[in-house]
Amino acid sequence: MGWVDSIPRAPGLHIGGLWALYQPQLMAAANITHVLSVIDFSLYTLNGSEDFLKAQKYTHMMIHIEDDPNENLLQHFEAMTEFIYRGLRGGTGVFVHCAMGKSRSAAAVVAYLMRKEDVGKDVALAWVCEGRPVCGPNPGFMEQLDVWSRMLEIDVGPERRKLYDAWEKNRFRGMAHEWEARDAKARL
Repeated sequence: MGWVDSIPRAPGLHIGGLWALYQPQLMAAANITHVLSVIDFSLYTLNGSEDFLKAQKYTHMMIHIEDDPNENLLQHFEAMTEFIYRGLRGGTGVFVHCAMGKSRSAAAVVAYLMRKEDVGKDVALAWVCEGRPVCGPNPGFMEQLDVWSRMLEIDVGPERRKLYDAWEKNRFRGMAHEWEARDAKARL
């Protein structure tokens, strides 16, 4: 595991933690031109970051979200996968990161692989782990990837929206220990 880990089955796609952004030689070596940040604060609020990051001239998308199973990352899957696709289509590199490069970023990359490679959640996550073994979206994001899978089976339109709305209305929300107990029960 490194700062900028590549996804072997998705040439040009990379994943990692926040601090990789501050390693311009690694980002340049991976031909990174697009950065998807999935974190709970603005990168530009870190001391000295604004000038440094603007100097790198990345095409940048930021999704402000916590690594909490109650957070709704599903609402961003479509935009994130489209951003990754556009970045890779140009033959350049895309770097997806969260704080540690483990949960939020992994969920984003898994969602992309599910859509563009037409594979299931478990296969997509296994592919991500080939490049970065520590990846493991939290239980709420894993549930959202299940919903995403069902959404991808439906043509874009009102039926897909109905599925999303039903999930949003009825989804589980709980404390961390409740999510863990629910996740453990589901594995049995």
